[in-house]
Amino acid sequence: MSQILGDPIVMNRNNILVCDDSLANVMLLSRLIEKQMTNSYTTPVTDPLEVIPALKKQDYDLLLLDLEMPEMRGSELLKLVRQHWSMEQLPVIIITGTQDTATRNECLSSGANDFMNKPFNEIEVCLRIKNTLQVKNANKALADHNSLLDRKVKARTAELDNAMDFLVHCLGSVGEFRDSETGRHVLRVGKYSRLLADAYGLPDDLVFMIEKAAPLHDIGKVGIPDNVLLKPAKLDGTEWDKMRKHVDYGYKILNGSRSNVIRMAQSIAISHHERWDGEGYPRQLKGEAIPIEGRITAIADVFDALVSKRPYKDAWVISDALANLKEQSGKAFDPTLIQLFMDNLDEVTSIYHKYSD
Repeated sequence: MSQILGDPIVMNRNNILVCDDSLANVMLLSRLIEKQMTNSYTTPVTDPLEVIPALKKQDYDLLLLDLEMPEMRGSELLKLVRQHWSMEQLPVIIITGTQDTATRNECLSSGANDFMNKPFNEIEVCLRIKNTLQVKNANKALADHNSLLDRKVKARTAELDNAMDFLVHCLGSVGEFRDSETGRHVLRVGKYSRLLADAYGLPDDLVFMIEKAAPLHDIGKVGIPDNVLLKPAKLDGTEWDKMRKHVDYGYKILNGSRSNVIRMAQSIAISHHERWDGEGYPRQLKGEAIPIEGRITAIADVFDALVSKRPYKDAWVISDALANLKEQSGKAFDPTLIQLFMDNLDEVTSIYHKYSD
């Protein structure tokens, strides 16, 4: 067959599967493609039942598929192909001797990328194959580029998340260190809070935010005078008024951020000393009026404070701390959350030991 396109078309290596029940057609197409399109290699198939196994055995860049075959019509085989490979993964050019619009529409709706007519026109064959492969390669390049960008974005997001976690933990520890507590206290409060939020059935994004925000519950203690915050004896009325101001200070410190985690922390800072019975502070909220994040953090904070050693007290044993929580259920704490805390004691104990001081 004479070369009529001038210099051969140079492309990256492409593997092309050619299926036609006519051996002559398969051989003519294969020779034409390999002669006119440098680096394109063909695999001839005359039995349509061999197409799917061939495609599974080796990666192909293009399938040329005859429409009129005796054992299985090309349109039927095309539907089977599309169950495994998309139009972007494996372009299919239908070979047909018919100009029937309905048949072409059926093939297009089944996932054909293009058509070639019989008898073959050498220029048409090469240009249609070339154009189809260029579209496929462009789609692949775009997909690879998007995948690379996605990996970079995920890596950058993970880096920022790690930085945020570190800064939030450090910021939360500031208030605790001033109160002679340890940085591990705020870590455990976050873990207990996550456990409760998850057990309560909150959405995953809220569970995540509560865990990250809860360690900032006492950040407002940085505004409390040392003579009040560090006093070893019982506080008098005036001193308690000053101590209670830490929730307002925390709210103001965390005010103005667009971060959902920081906004969650702001809500926790102002609400974690409210009580279920309405006798808490600063707003004397009662029951469900207290934000769920505040109710959760209150339990986590009190439990960890009870079981932790402080300069002014020894650590309580866990059983005594749990008894206190039960006694305060329906008074200081949401009874539903207290029950969930009790129902998950194995995980509570695991957190206590894993993140001990």
